[in-house]
Amino acid sequence: MSKRPKDNTVGPWAKEKLDALGAYLNYYTRRLKNQGHWLKGTVFLDAFAGPGLSPVRTQEAPATKGGLFGDDAEAEKVQVEFLKGSPRVALDIANPFTSYIFIDMDPERAADLHALEVEYGASRRIIVVEADANAAIEAWVAGGVDWRHHRAVAFLDPFGMQVPWSTIEKLAATRAIEVIINFPLGMAIQRLLVRSGEIPEGWQMSLNTFFGSPDWRELAYEEKNDLFGGKVTKVHDSSARLLEWYRGRLRKAFGHVSTARLIRNTRGNPLYYLIWAGPHRAGLTGAEHILSKGERVRNSPA
Repeated sequence: MSKRPKDNTVGPWAKEKLDALGAYLNYYTRRLKNQGHWLKGTVFLDAFAGPGLSPVRTQEAPATKGGLFGDDAEAEKVQVEFLKGSPRVALDIANPFTSYIFIDMDPERAADLHALEVEYGASRRIIVVEADANAAIEAWVAGGVDWRHHRAVAFLDPFGMQVPWSTIEKLAATRAIEVIINFPLGMAIQRLLVRSGEIPEGWQMSLNTFFGSPDWRELAYEEKNDLFGGKVTKVHDSSARLLEWYRGRLRKAFGHVSTARLIRNTRGNPLYYLIWAGPHRAGLTGAEHILSKGERVRNSPA
């Protein structure tokens, strides 16, 4: 299971994810801007918020040596690029949410998030929660919000499999919250699905908790008979099977689910999919428009 880098760096591919997030949040708040007296407030919840700014990981170019004037010292300098993290992306949209909840259990990152309260001042209502994301979400959902008159978007972007299915179910049960999920198929899930099928018990428990069911094994593995008897092997299209199964479970929980947009690293290896799920078809319309622009798995019929 992946962990957030200690130096808070992100890969250059994070920009694609954050651009998609910003585009959807703009669509969402514009859509709800003139809903009349029934809507009392909108909330953006960032479950793994991180800092407001993150340096982008880049490869240093080698210094030029042996030139006419000796080594090129300027070539040794690395230009550092910073990317607005999801908290700033959400705070900077044209029609802001009524309130923002940023969750991070790391004290240093939480301090960075508290600094945003000062920077944005009274123009944004910011709540920083220094806690485990799943516990914080459970407390928020059960904390007395009148979901008949409030709407929310939850951004679930962990560095691994830290969002169990039980958390997804709690969010879906409100019938008022939409989610944008990082489905970590390449960066976490497939790393646990060893080719032989002999998965350590702890890994199996992690997969059961994440998916909310042990049925992932039936999708990822099959038993074949050869001269030496039965043998369990990993199926060649396990990624596609697991992705579609997960999307189907999201559709059943929320009502609607989007195209899954694939995010790759700079080497072209698949990392994760961005998936939207929510209770309203109008949200699906916007999510489809945005997430279908990248590399994707097309929506299948309900």
